[in-house]
Amino acid sequence: MAVPVPPQTLQRVETALAPRFRLDEPVATSAERLLFQGFDTLLKRNVSIRVNLDGSAGLRRWFLKEAEALGRLDHPAIRHVYEAGVNAGIAYRVGNWIEGESLAEAVQRGPRPIPAVHVLARDLLGALEHAHARGVIVRRIVPAGLLLTLSGRGCVTDLRFCNLTLPDIPDGEKPSGSAFLAPEVRDGRAGDPTSDIYTAGAVLYYTVTGTTPPLDAAELIAPRKLRPIIPATLERVILRALEAEPRARYLTASEMLEDFTNTAGMFETASVSLTPLPGDIGEGPLWEARLRRALGDDYELLSLLGEGGFGRVYRVRDLHLERQVALKVLHPHLTQDAATVERFRREAQLAARLTHPNIVSIYDIAGRSGLLWYTMEIVDGPNLGQLVEADGRMPMDRVLRLLREALSALGHAHSLGLVHRDIKPENMLLEKDGSLRITDFGLALALRGAGRFGGATSQSGTPQFASPEQLLGERVDQRTDLYSLAAVAVFALIGRPPFAGGTVEQILAKQTTDVVPDLVNERPDVPEGLGAVLARGLRNDVTARWASAGEFRSAIEEAVQKGLRRKGSELARLAAKILGS
Repeated sequence: MAVPVPPQTLQRVETALAPRFRLDEPVATSAERLLFQGFDTLLKRNVSIRVNLDGSAGLRRWFLKEAEALGRLDHPAIRHVYEAGVNAGIAYRVGNWIEGESLAEAVQRGPRPIPAVHVLARDLLGALEHAHARGVIVRRIVPAGLLLTLSGRGCVTDLRFCNLTLPDIPDGEKPSGSAFLAPEVRDGRAGDPTSDIYTAGAVLYYTVTGTTPPLDAAELIAPRKLRPIIPATLERVILRALEAEPRARYLTASEMLEDFTNTAGMFETASVSLTPLPGDIGEGPLWEARLRRALGDDYELLSLLGEGGFGRVYRVRDLHLERQVALKVLHPHLTQDAATVERFRREAQLAARLTHPNIVSIYDIAGRSGLLWYTMEIVDGPNLGQLVEADGRMPMDRVLRLLREALSALGHAHSLGLVHRDIKPENMLLEKDGSLRITDFGLALALRGAGRFGGATSQSGTPQFASPEQLLGERVDQRTDLYSLAAVAVFALIGRPPFAGGTVEQILAKQTTDVVPDLVNERPDVPEGLGAVLARGLRNDVTARWASAGEFRSAIEEAVQKGLRRKGSELARLAAKILGS
């Protein structure tokens, strides 16, 4: 994110670095330092440019000594500095540019997925092993200075308090982030490799729990008490690294890495290997070829089943389990944002907990070569929208079955705290025997976030099945799903949405009137009471709708029973009239 820099300062830096380096964007500032994203005009590549403005001689020596320490190291998990100097009163250093976000930014969204923590552990310990072999004790690694690339790899970027800089650190300059410093370093000692072991343990504790470790070791809460799914091996390794007594920790990064990999292994899950795709490969004619290669030995691509706003759905063969499944691959532009990928994984984890005969089960999430996908049960049948488009209005008995099964599924999901947010004909699949299967639970929120329409979409580009609160960007709950289901039921009965419109404003204007289509007039076979039940489900006022799936379903059953009794009475009167004649 760009930060403001005084024009005169920017001009000085540009003059000092030209013509070799071009400043593109200021990224971070402090009293005496600036960080820019720039461009090396000779090597034709993006670079990071850190500059030290006119400060004391001590600050400059410290800055250049850190550049020397970074230049001594050459490891993919440490930002490499390949040029440094002083020109026109400005000291600078140039290193590789890292596209991504800090660990602190990532953990703000919640603890990192376990596979991502495993990858970070290997990266961090490998970097420390490399540094120690070259005489560098890092001493301090804080989440704000540890970058995560788009592919999930970790990279240390800050060595200002390493052992090589100690003689040049100005008086009064103390390292921040005490919770990530070994106790002996907090006490002012130089530290040794075991001090970096403590720092690695603190970083991993923070990453996997979302909690900063306490300064007092006696107050440390075991990771699995904070997050039970943490593997026992990872907890054991972290706790040993966080021992207050240096001799009780691992003595080297190699020892810690070996202990971790003896159980966790060196295999890196494909689900964290997401790298950017060029536009022509990401969206163009080579996209499917890229997908086939990304699927590799795991899946055989068979045929395209459909596509929508989030991506494409394919029929594939799982080569490990030797069965056919549906694979939904996300559009590459969605996977370039780390927050979106994070939300997607979390919502998919929640959706995978749903076990219900009318909900499509999610099997797996994975990714490779810049593509992210999930696999699910395959449903050999059309979605509701396709069925109505091909056959017209649905028979009354099929609509009632649809409502009963959908409300059963939604009731199950809502009881577990999961709101679908995108109930629409395209997400309601129909098996050959007519049974309903709802797909994409929670993924609208994951992929759209708090953006347009609150996650709701439609093939027409306007969310005709979304509730008013979604269109207005307000809070949603289970009643939002029930609203959308009532709208889908009206669509199934009369072949069009209850509130059609070419724009969101047109749809909202109709929704606020609470005037719904007269179902009984358009479909004489619709029980009068059912029309009233659906109309209540479509009320603009959230509090006036059905409060739960169970309440909605009970009202439907009561309306149908009343309709049958009324119909029975009419038949009896007709029979009496015929017999009397």
